[in-house]
Amino acid sequence: MNFMVDFAASKTRVMGVPMGMLSVAALVVLCASSATSGVDIGIIESHDVDEMHMKAALNNITTVRFTRIIVPLEQPFVLVRNDVLNIINSLPVLLAPMDTCSTIQILLRRYGHKRKRVTCFRPNPQPEEEVFLSPALLFSPSIITVIQRLRWSAVIVMGDNSNEAWSISKELTARGLLCLTITYNESDSNAVIHDRIMNSTTTDRGFPWNYLLFGSDKGVHVVLQEAAKFDVLNKRRSDMRSTSQWLVVMQQRDLELFHTDSWLDNVAVMAYPNISADWPTMQSDKTCWGDIYTLMYRDVGDGHVSRRLAHVGKFNCSGYVYNYSQLLPNLEYGFNGRLFVASTMRWAPFTFVKNISGELTFEGLCVDMLHELSLRLNFTYRVKYPIDGEWGQEIAPGLWTGMVGELQNNQIDLTVAALTISSSRLKVMDFTYPFGYDKGVGVYRIPSAESTQWKILFFPFTWQVHMCMAIAFVFSVTLLYCLQWANRHKPKTGVDLGDTTLLIWGMFIRYSYDVKSTSLATSFFISFVWLFGTVTTAIYCGNMMAFFAVSKETLPFRTIPEVAAQSEYKWGTQGGSFWVNIFEFGKSSDYKAIWSGIRTFNQTDPTVLHTDEYLHRRKVEAGKYIFFVEADMLKGWARENCDLRLLEDSVYQVRYGIGLPIDSPYTKLFSEQLVSFSEEGLFVAWKKKWWRGEDACSDGKKMATRAMTLGDLQSAFYILVIGIFMAFTAVMGERVVQCRRRCQSGGIPQHPDS
Repeated sequence: MNFMVDFAASKTRVMGVPMGMLSVAALVVLCASSATSGVDIGIIESHDVDEMHMKAALNNITTVRFTRIIVPLEQPFVLVRNDVLNIINSLPVLLAPMDTCSTIQILLRRYGHKRKRVTCFRPNPQPEEEVFLSPALLFSPSIITVIQRLRWSAVIVMGDNSNEAWSISKELTARGLLCLTITYNESDSNAVIHDRIMNSTTTDRGFPWNYLLFGSDKGVHVVLQEAAKFDVLNKRRSDMRSTSQWLVVMQQRDLELFHTDSWLDNVAVMAYPNISADWPTMQSDKTCWGDIYTLMYRDVGDGHVSRRLAHVGKFNCSGYVYNYSQLLPNLEYGFNGRLFVASTMRWAPFTFVKNISGELTFEGLCVDMLHELSLRLNFTYRVKYPIDGEWGQEIAPGLWTGMVGELQNNQIDLTVAALTISSSRLKVMDFTYPFGYDKGVGVYRIPSAESTQWKILFFPFTWQVHMCMAIAFVFSVTLLYCLQWANRHKPKTGVDLGDTTLLIWGMFIRYSYDVKSTSLATSFFISFVWLFGTVTTAIYCGNMMAFFAVSKETLPFRTIPEVAAQSEYKWGTQGGSFWVNIFEFGKSSDYKAIWSGIRTFNQTDPTVLHTDEYLHRRKVEAGKYIFFVEADMLKGWARENCDLRLLEDSVYQVRYGIGLPIDSPYTKLFSEQLVSFSEEGLFVAWKKKWWRGEDACSDGKKMATRAMTLGDLQSAFYILVIGIFMAFTAVMGERVVQCRRRCQSGGIPQHPDS
């Protein structure tokens, strides 16, 4: 059952009918289950209700036990608390003042108490004569018709006259609408009116924001002005500007207050003419017409959009409404050109930043994505760089720098950059559906090939092969000398160690050497030495050609543990970014080792934590330095510089998303658009566009022929220099020996064979 009781000091009515006529029947039905033993009645109080008058109205019940539930008019959503809902659910009868009655019904239905019946009453009304000449009541049939055409199921009635608000709410309730009545005074300050608006609604997505507003021009102006501030003062966790709907009832002469751009998106105005005291006559007068306007966004030139009133219909006192256009057309136009301030950071290929005549311009995948969002959701945007130039690092519990900090402090509307989604950031902001995936790696420059080119003659064989070749050479020389010495008695057989050494050396390098063997053993040995030299020389020459044609590199390390174990290279990461938190607070032993090194290097070289990624690139290209960040950008560096290499193992798997304020009403809306982009293949097209740059290090280019440089043959010249030095040393030795012999023979020259 649902009936309305009006408590007054002098009389009590049920739906305007004297209580004496209906009290017995109504109360018997109300308390049929406990007519003799009494009943527990819950009173939702927003005003002081006289218990004596309450009991007088319920005079058929011998025992009445009241459970008072204090819910001030300014805070109807206290009912959402579990303790209050539990009390309400335990009471068989619930009475609520008309000011909050419909809101209570909405809340009870939304939070699972759909069967609870609420009886509405209005305590201590003002004399009815005060609302007798009310314009809102005069045009209430037309107002109700407009509300029905807007298809509102719940209405928040705001007016500067309590009796007027009560009467309109009663008529709307009689037609099945849920109503919340909020009154204000023209003399109320902006802060008071803002509190009334703030407490008349909730950020709950399921609660309707449909306002019927009437009153003087000053009061209406303040209400709309404070409602326009609602989202900002609510830290961007609501969207009253776009989703709320307003029907304003005011005089025609007060329309000048709407000539401004600072209003909400969906505002319709019912402007009535001046009303005389003889309102019944005017009500039947066919000339009693008013106009219906709506605030429309219009292009005023030079790319600027302004709000202007557009005439969309008419109405009269008898309830007839004629509208030849939509009453709230802006509902179909998304954000209606609203300006969003977006923050981004330079991070190729997602965002490129150019400085043209001192003005920053942005391009890249993120900018293309933002532009497409603006076209589909109908908003404008301005892209800016964070003031401190950082991505967002938590420097204290709940305190962030960079883009995250600006979003946290409501300095921007969203972030559109390669901002990594993390659990710590999700505590202070919202992220949309991920638009990108990546992993963290390290990039470094391989050691210069010039530093090892002097050893190129040794590259075809390993050091073990070279050692075995040396042993084989010494053994062959020794064995051949012994064989020659054993046959020295034969004619024309001389034994000379130098000749034997040259003979074996010539065989090893396939030199044509005239050998006259004097024994079968010597012939066999020389034949197989010659065959051995032929095979090894052929292999050496072929391998040497391969080394000149294809460069073979030896990487100093491949994994993060190998990086942490060496001391030749230093490393760092981008300061003020997500990676600082990963390495500093990561539980992995590898992360701890990397952070320990960064902290040590930072004491002598603060640039290892610099925010400029291109400074890190210069350090990497200079050598002996490793930079840890996302792989996409580092792969671009490696395509442009063939000396750069990426570590084989990754640091951390990352996801990128658009950042919004915590509990933002736009998170779902933007996520749905990003999912649509993915399904339509836009991200693939954008990647092909911005993941540009020809790979200078492709396999085809690595195999390209080139002229040999002096550096490639320096080892051959080194051997020649060594040979010259040894020959010069031998000459000097021979001269010394000859001089000593002359001195010993008394200066008489001797024949060399003597």
